[in-house]
Amino acid sequence: MSEQDDTQRREYEERLQRRLKILKDEFEAGKIVIAPGLQVIESLKAVRYAADGTIDLSTVDGLVRSMALMAEHIHERGEAKKAASLREIQELYFNFLYLNFKPYFETMLKGKLTPHEAGLAISRSEQSRKEFLRALPDFMEAIEGFWAGMAGALHAHLEDMHGTMKCSYGGDIFPSHAENIASKCGLYADTIILPDPFLRSREIFANWSEEKSVYYLVKNAMNVLQYRELALANVEPPIVVISPDYSELVRNEKKFVGLVSESDCLAHASRIFGRKFESMDSLMEYAEHFDTLDTLLPEIKDPRRVLFDAELKGGAREHITSMLDDPSSALLKSKHPGVVVAASAFGRMAQANDLLIKSRRLGATPVIDAPTSWQYFVWKLEYDADRASEGAPQTDDLHVLRALESLSHTDMEWLGKVPPRALIELRESGALAEIRSIMAAGVKEVAEARPDNFFRSKDRVFENLERALDVHQGQLDALRAKTWKFAGKDIGTWVVTGTVAVSAALTGYPIFALAALAVDQVVDVPKLKDIPESIKELAKESKKLRQSPVGLLFSYRKMAER
Repeated sequence: MSEQDDTQRREYEERLQRRLKILKDEFEAGKIVIAPGLQVIESLKAVRYAADGTIDLSTVDGLVRSMALMAEHIHERGEAKKAASLREIQELYFNFLYLNFKPYFETMLKGKLTPHEAGLAISRSEQSRKEFLRALPDFMEAIEGFWAGMAGALHAHLEDMHGTMKCSYGGDIFPSHAENIASKCGLYADTIILPDPFLRSREIFANWSEEKSVYYLVKNAMNVLQYRELALANVEPPIVVISPDYSELVRNEKKFVGLVSESDCLAHASRIFGRKFESMDSLMEYAEHFDTLDTLLPEIKDPRRVLFDAELKGGAREHITSMLDDPSSALLKSKHPGVVVAASAFGRMAQANDLLIKSRRLGATPVIDAPTSWQYFVWKLEYDADRASEGAPQTDDLHVLRALESLSHTDMEWLGKVPPRALIELRESGALAEIRSIMAAGVKEVAEARPDNFFRSKDRVFENLERALDVHQGQLDALRAKTWKFAGKDIGTWVVTGTVAVSAALTGYPIFALAALAVDQVVDVPKLKDIPESIKELAKESKKLRQSPVGLLFSYRKMAER
């Protein structure tokens, strides 16, 4: 045996001794229980100590070694979680960003700019651009170092949030800056897991122009900071969590995602070209034959699946031209139309698989707001329905979240405008579970009947919300219509509109808020003791109605529509 082999053997034996000690401690603490009749029981009985007090490794078989390895993993996972809580990790992350971007973020808010506008303004200033580019390497080193130390604990916290309805974002670097994705998903999911956009932008920083690099750096920073209030709100479980992608941190993870995605890419290419491909090599060899648009276009049998931008008008020619002109094509290092189409299909399927794999690990439901990415995700589910049905948690959750995303751009735009403070209030009131059940009513049946029919499930969620809000409006109208009067005035209307307040802390009786009354309504103020019991009940009924889950949802709609 060589000296190197001997060193490796000693190191392995030291690790095994440590694992066996952890296994022993876990047994003694009652954390491991073995069902009667399992073979591993006999294996454990066979383990002996050596004369020096260590375990005689020759008495430890493969079953015990495997159990010790698992015990070590669980132990280290627990120790990592103890070292840093989920909230502490998020506070460190957001405090670091705020410290570095505070002046720009506050200027953006003060000027009522969007992250996009802030990114453009700074990236177009030569002096600002130079300053950011000079600091970019140190900034990225800090981000990468932070996640290298914290990602394990963070992922363990997220994975262990059992019983929590989580959704995991994908399909783009980060959610659209135009609206807060939590305004929609936060009305259904307990926790929205968002990616770290800086790790996802490393290819941009390395390959795109200086102006584009600074634009994405600033835009992403401004966008992330908009979620700071929700991420650090004092509620459990957290509303928003920033989490780095496994594929950005774990060695060979991207390679694994790529291997998983090959079959989907081949299926997609088969639909495009109307022929089967046995391997990626055969696909690329075929694609290389078409070095011009004029030679490629006649080979395309399903132009609808040659998709660059879901919002782009035109056919395959327009989409391929846009692919070739887009800065991202620089990453392919090719302007060959056939190769770009094939590579684009692979990239899109890899993106969809990366999201599905991450969602499975975190026990979350995928959520996508980018229309093009969503279409490829649906195609991915079509190509591999069996794997998707096993991997995508809670199909009905996927349908409801997609419905909320769609409705926020069509029938219910207010869904994308619910302010952070309102979402926090919703959590504090404990109303989310009831709202979730209202939205999801009947969706499971629709999803099971047609897993790919997201349009019908959208209609169902719309109907559920409209029905609940209509019922609430009817209850408000009924309360206003009550003709209870006191001192010659209609108390019902005053209570519902908030003119009459309940001062429980002082007296427990309703009192008139005179400042809210028109001058011609002011009458002699009645004695509190003279107010009938029925009026007190009316006030209580109004308060209960306004603070009900649907009442809160109703108020958020009114707030967003102003």
